[in-house]
Amino acid sequence: MFRQADPGAPADDDLLADLGREQAATIRAAQDDLVRAPLDRLLIIQGGPGTGKTMTALRRVAWLLDEGLLDDAETLVVGPSVAFARYTDDILTGWGYDRVEHRPVTALLPRVATVVEQPPHVTRLKGEARMARLLARAFEERPGLPSGELSSSIDIGGRTVNLDPVALKRVIDTARASEASPGDRRILLRATLAAGSRDPRLVLEAADRLAERLWPSLDPQGFLRELFASRELLASAAGGEFTDREIESLYRPADDHGWDEADRPLLDEAAHLIDGDPKGFGHVVLDEAQDLSPMQLRAICRRSATGSMTVIGDIAQSTGPWARDDWNDLVAQLPSAQPHEHRELRFGYRIPRQIFDLAAELLPMAAPSVPAPTTVRDSSADPVIVPAEPADRGSLVAAAAAGHAEQGRTVAVICPARCRDEIIAGLDAEGLTWHTAGEGPGIALLAPHEAKGLEFDAAVVVEPGHILDDDPRGHRLLYIALTRSTSHLHLIGAPEDLPIEQPPPVFRELVEEVSAEPAPPVEVELDAATQETINMVVQSLAETLLGTLTPELWPVAMNRLEQLINPEA
Repeated sequence: MFRQADPGAPADDDLLADLGREQAATIRAAQDDLVRAPLDRLLIIQGGPGTGKTMTALRRVAWLLDEGLLDDAETLVVGPSVAFARYTDDILTGWGYDRVEHRPVTALLPRVATVVEQPPHVTRLKGEARMARLLARAFEERPGLPSGELSSSIDIGGRTVNLDPVALKRVIDTARASEASPGDRRILLRATLAAGSRDPRLVLEAADRLAERLWPSLDPQGFLRELFASRELLASAAGGEFTDREIESLYRPADDHGWDEADRPLLDEAAHLIDGDPKGFGHVVLDEAQDLSPMQLRAICRRSATGSMTVIGDIAQSTGPWARDDWNDLVAQLPSAQPHEHRELRFGYRIPRQIFDLAAELLPMAAPSVPAPTTVRDSSADPVIVPAEPADRGSLVAAAAAGHAEQGRTVAVICPARCRDEIIAGLDAEGLTWHTAGEGPGIALLAPHEAKGLEFDAAVVVEPGHILDDDPRGHRLLYIALTRSTSHLHLIGAPEDLPIEQPPPVFRELVEEVSAEPAPPVEVELDAATQETINMVVQSLAETLLGTLTPELWPVAMNRLEQLINPEA
């Protein structure tokens, strides 16, 4: 078994082993400091592409297991995709830890038969933490028989079972005052009523009948469907936290049996209310955490028995409905009695300098507050830039992917949705084996968001300009796409969107503000408090601009801001 605590253990990271001894020692020392962090904490690791944050988290798991602080059957690793779960499983199994559970986020949540698309604002609303409070209120408000109407005499198979009315009321009041699930309430009712009984079998059956009348059986899908099909129930459970428009957004007719992906964390929350918590693990690793909604985070934290977690991510790669610009919001959604510790990995060694320097041009806009990692590895191959007309794009992509595959390299083709069909046609025309979502042998065909967290020997990035334009967080998606390769990168697309000779618009517009000759500084002496206020205002403006407008609208917004501030200019 590979024991991380042994200084003489074999190298677990080939790319790290390829570095010079001094560089490798410096990087390993920084990682080891995190690997040996105590178990009783929530450790948050921020790391840019290629900093080895996933490997560091897995080494931490191995160290905790070797030290006897964990059992591998009590450890859960959660990632963004099936391919990522397979990747982490392969690593830990290869080290000898074959009982750790590896799951994508979606596999932790209840399965649904029909998945439908809902408007983005509904998806966002269903991911908010206040939805948990709405479900809890709806659950408590479900109609049941008031305890005052219960008879203390119950007929069971022709026999009358007489229960102590005082004990009956006491246990019902205790159960209702608790946060216990119906199953736990049933156990409490059975145990109390059966205590000291001469015929516990009959008493237990009577207790079950009482429990069914007090807390009628329900399943998560039935509960949620009933709630969403009633504007009255939604309004009652809203508790003043939801507007009329939001309640209307949640409403759907009773004959609508489809479920959105955003419903799955709500179903998990409902299952928690009905049946109690699922299996808890002694330690949970959560990778690519930066994109998860508060309701998804609640579902994952529910699997942590102690609150001990290793949370990994990169704010510069945060995209989707819950894209974040700092860790504060996410940390607030991680309920844990354990101490929180936020650390950062600063050395990038998995992505070569030639590739990362290209991607780093996007970082000032992708995440202004996140410093670029220090890249310490060079590659023997520079990025290959291939201008392409639309008619030739599919064949050029297929040729590039085939060339790398023939060399035995793992290959990803990363392309925007609008190019997908023609890329598939190009791959099929060449007779190439390909797959989606990082599953199976051959070439992986991925959308930029699907490539998150994955690494390949070679990446073929199709139409960077389209990736940039097709999403409000396109600058982050392109940053992700450009940082998936550990050796070889192809850029194929329209000439005006490629870095040929001079930086083209897709890159130049993003960096010209940074690279331009700075204006002479204004000589104004400011006290510390004033400077801090200025920093806070500017940061707030930047976050609002980045979070609400697409890149091409930023200059317009800045010009408008200047007009408002100085209308006579």
